[in-house]
Amino acid sequence: QELLAVSTNGETMYCLLEIVAVVPDFLAPKLVQHLDWLKSILSSSKEEIRQYATELYAIVIFYSKSGLDFNSEIEELLRTLNGKNSELALGSLLTLGYLVGLKMKSVRSQVNQSVESTHDSTDSRLLTRTVKTIAALLGDSNAAIKATACQSLGEIGRNGQLMLPPGVELVTGNNVLENGVESVQNERQEEPKRAKVENKGDEEITKLSIVRMLIALIRTSNETNKIKERAAACLGNICVGDVEFPHRKTAIEELINAIQSKQVELQFTIGQALVDIAMGSTSPQARYIWTTSKEDHQKNVKDLKEEVGWFLNELLSKYISHCNPHLRQAACIWLLTLMRQAGHHEALQKSLPDIQRGFMRMLSENDEVTQDMASKGLGQVMEVCTPEQKDSLVSELVETLMTGKRAKTEVNADTTVFQGGALGKAPDGGGLSTYKELCAIATDLNQPDLIYKFMHLANHNATWNARKGAAVGFSTIAAQAGEQLAPYLTQIVPRLYRYQFDPNPKIQQAMSGIWNVLVQDNKKTVDTYLKQILDDLLKNLISNQWRVRESSCLAVSNLLRGRVLDDIIDDIPQLWDTCLRVRDDIKESVRLAADQTCKVLSKVSIKVCDVSNGMVGKKAISLILPCLLQCSLNSTVKEVRAIGLSTILEISRNAGSLLKPNIPVLVTALLEATSGLEPEVINYLSLQLGTQASQDKLDSARIAASKMSPMMETVNRCVQYVDSTILPELIPRLVELIKGGIGVSTKAGCSSFVVSLVYQCPQDLSPYAGRLLAAFLHGLNDRNAAVRKTNATAIGYLVKISKDSSVEKLIQRLKSWYLESEGPNARHACSVTVHAIAKNSPDCLLRHANLVMPLAFFAMHEQRKKDEELKKTEETSEWEDVWNEISPGTEAGIRLYLPEIVSLLSSCLQLQTWSVKAQAAQAMTTVAQKLQSQLGQPHLGDLLSSLLDGLSGRTWDGKEVLLKALSAACTSCKAEMIKGECAGTKQPSLEQMSKPEENEETSLNQKQDLIACALTLLGEAWPMTQTTQENFAEMFANLLCDSIPLSSWKLQVIILKDLHKLLTRLIIFKQDQLVNNKGKAGLLTRKLLSASLANLSNMKYVVLRTESLALIDLILHRLSGCGQLSILPEQLRTDLTKELSELADSGPWELRDQAKELTALLSCPTIYENSQPQAMEH
Repeated sequence: QELLAVSTNGETMYCLLEIVAVVPDFLAPKLVQHLDWLKSILSSSKEEIRQYATELYAIVIFYSKSGLDFNSEIEELLRTLNGKNSELALGSLLTLGYLVGLKMKSVRSQVNQSVESTHDSTDSRLLTRTVKTIAALLGDSNAAIKATACQSLGEIGRNGQLMLPPGVELVTGNNVLENGVESVQNERQEEPKRAKVENKGDEEITKLSIVRMLIALIRTSNETNKIKERAAACLGNICVGDVEFPHRKTAIEELINAIQSKQVELQFTIGQALVDIAMGSTSPQARYIWTTSKEDHQKNVKDLKEEVGWFLNELLSKYISHCNPHLRQAACIWLLTLMRQAGHHEALQKSLPDIQRGFMRMLSENDEVTQDMASKGLGQVMEVCTPEQKDSLVSELVETLMTGKRAKTEVNADTTVFQGGALGKAPDGGGLSTYKELCAIATDLNQPDLIYKFMHLANHNATWNARKGAAVGFSTIAAQAGEQLAPYLTQIVPRLYRYQFDPNPKIQQAMSGIWNVLVQDNKKTVDTYLKQILDDLLKNLISNQWRVRESSCLAVSNLLRGRVLDDIIDDIPQLWDTCLRVRDDIKESVRLAADQTCKVLSKVSIKVCDVSNGMVGKKAISLILPCLLQCSLNSTVKEVRAIGLSTILEISRNAGSLLKPNIPVLVTALLEATSGLEPEVINYLSLQLGTQASQDKLDSARIAASKMSPMMETVNRCVQYVDSTILPELIPRLVELIKGGIGVSTKAGCSSFVVSLVYQCPQDLSPYAGRLLAAFLHGLNDRNAAVRKTNATAIGYLVKISKDSSVEKLIQRLKSWYLESEGPNARHACSVTVHAIAKNSPDCLLRHANLVMPLAFFAMHEQRKKDEELKKTEETSEWEDVWNEISPGTEAGIRLYLPEIVSLLSSCLQLQTWSVKAQAAQAMTTVAQKLQSQLGQPHLGDLLSSLLDGLSGRTWDGKEVLLKALSAACTSCKAEMIKGECAGTKQPSLEQMSKPEENEETSLNQKQDLIACALTLLGEAWPMTQTTQENFAEMFANLLCDSIPLSSWKLQVIILKDLHKLLTRLIIFKQDQLVNNKGKAGLLTRKLLSASLANLSNMKYVVLRTESLALIDLILHRLSGCGQLSILPEQLRTDLTKELSELADSGPWELRDQAKELTALLSCPTIYENSQPQAMEH
């Protein structure tokens, strides 16, 4: 009280009110002397303080004054109502309510206790007048007066029955809202009529008229929600204090009819009012709130009249399933309020299953408030139901959550199918929400089937609303029903995990709420149900609903991140397959979610396939790689190919030897993908090029680029793991790809891969060389010149490890193609193939020179048109390289292979192709001109016979070449020709005349042949005589070494062989003589090694490298055998080591082992250390 005197606030005033109200008989008299102070507070401008002060003032007055003083106080307060002070009028009005309420409570208490009432007629009239006065203010124009009048009248009605006549119902109360909005409008139209009838004459105020006035305040749209809430509360309180209230059902019906639109806050107050009306005096509102608890009040009430059962039946049978969504929402709120206030009532206990179904129906509503109220209602049901009913409730909730199943709903013309604006507006600007409007738009568009699509969409939305509602309800009862939920966890957890990622934030939030209630340890729970969760996600990744696909993608992404996946490795391939398909989804948001999932899946796959994971990694690679190769690389979607390829490359980079079992599949798939992953602009450019030269340049660039691609990098990385265990599966796949592969890059990649295999495992590959040769031979028919060249290169390497019979068949096939084919492509294929064999496998070609050299000689004379002159030059140079690689010289080569050449040329003249005949005649001309007198019988006769046979018959283009060949044969071989014609004594004279004069110079080729023969004889004739060696060895060695750079490659080969024979026979180079003559030996070996070094790097002629290496091998082994390698200068040893190392790394495979051995010999430090003492001694 002292505090209030200094600072008046609501909290302090409430504390004082609570203290006095608890023991009013004792404390109220003590405040009598402060009534003036209290009365001054009644006019406070603060509503909270004014409300507490009026109740305190009423308690002090009621418990401190006699009856006369009480009546006079009421009279004074009634007079104050008409004063000008509005705050004081409001305080007085509320004080009247509390005072009269206390009086009515006292009278009711005396009646209940059968005590003689002190209430006289004077008091009754005063109280009646007071009630009427307050009731009359319900129609005041001042909103504050109306609100306070409702509160005051409600306080009176809460404590006892209104001392008013009941009133007569001229309009039956059966006109309850049964037909939706039309019934409500009819009720509103009847309202003025009722008011006139009930207030006719002296405007008599009755209980029924007060009900009508309160209902009118609730219905009107002109009043604020505060007044409506006060009016509803007042109506409920009136029925609470009057046990025999005659219009209880009418009040309920009228209050229900007052629903206009979505007014959630108001419905809570109306719900409380409806419950109070139905419960009557059994309602907790009837108690003295300061001293009586709800439980004590329920114990003390007797069998009083109430309408709880009837009200519950009305809610469940009519309004929970009503077509008006606002009324359904209100009914849900009312039912929740009823459960809270009277959950243990007998009528509710009997109807718990129906109540549960009612709340379950409300869970499928589209409105969040309705779902929340239904959820809380289920929680209330759970609190008061039996264990069996709990099991039933949980089972039904789980079913709704899992399937979206919901109760059937009656549909009429005004049923709202979609929320306002969900489908936009009709063409005329009307709405598209009710069933009637949807039917109208379908009719206007002349598409009756459109209504089915609308309803299907509505059903889809309703299903998810049901799930969301079930989630809201589930989270409410989950904490209370742990035992009942346990059997359903296997079913709930996988679905619930996925629902947390639903695109709808509201559903996502609802499901996360359940998850947080059910799951205490998130990681442990997910690990426990990991397999079930993944199975559910795999099934729903391909759902026909986009939101399910999207949520499943997001859930998979979250599930895999940062988790050990050893238990679900078997499911990763299916997960890849499904996620890559969803990556091409029709909906963008789903594609983006799938892309995020694929990235996470890629990281997980790379990690689990690492070589450090042992057997788990091996198993993962065997499952994941084939799936990715099949699903991603062959996809038409660019993004799918990109993520798949990047994953494959990373797995291959980290997997190491674990790749070995998967190499056959991996290599062929990557080779096949090299063409498919080329930029599209390359293919476009290839189609637009006009000339073959440009096309060849582009193809060469494509092949070069493909060799540097990540795919080929991975293929080359796999080569090191190929052995005899891999080839049986790899070769059939590779052969099939070589024959049927599409794209320049793929075909070139196959060739490059086979070349690498020849270097890596020649012995293991040898049994399969024939099949590979056949496949590449098939590829020589390709129309693309670059592809033919790559296939030829592969053949050039494969013949190294092929059987001689296979090589012979190959050459015969090439010969047949060249002679019988009319197109330039076949001849080009033959030229590049033979040239590749000569370049990469010269020894093999040398073994079959009798087959190749005649063809090469014949092909060197091919004639082309002017526009083909460039290509002709290129191909001719290739045949010339082959000829020069094998033959010691033009004349010598012709002489060496003359029978085969004549046979081939003669057979060519018998062919039907004119160009081949002319080419053979041109080659015959060369034979005659080069050999001249050396061309004798029977070959000259064969040539002449073939030419004469060819000249017979009709004339054809190029036939004149045969005449030129015949002329050349006759002029160049005149000695042989005349010899056949001359006889007797003329022949010796002719022979003498045909000898060349002494001063006649021989041709250059003849000189070369003479030098070759002289050098060969010189090497063969080098003696073992010591005197000759001492006098001529140094001069002989210097002569041969100085001649090497000045001679042709053929002469260089002979010189190297001579040097080899020189050292073999040289006495001072014997091991037992080398130490004593190391000075001379050192000078000689340095000279020979320096001369040999230049030919080690000769890339054109392998035979030169072979002879040089043989000479170096002889020198080094002789020196090392005697421990005299130290006589070689340091610089010379360095140069030798460098050249031998390069030869061992990139030289011909047949020379590599020898080069490696010599390199190791030069690099061994012990040899030099051991040789030092010997050097010191000498």
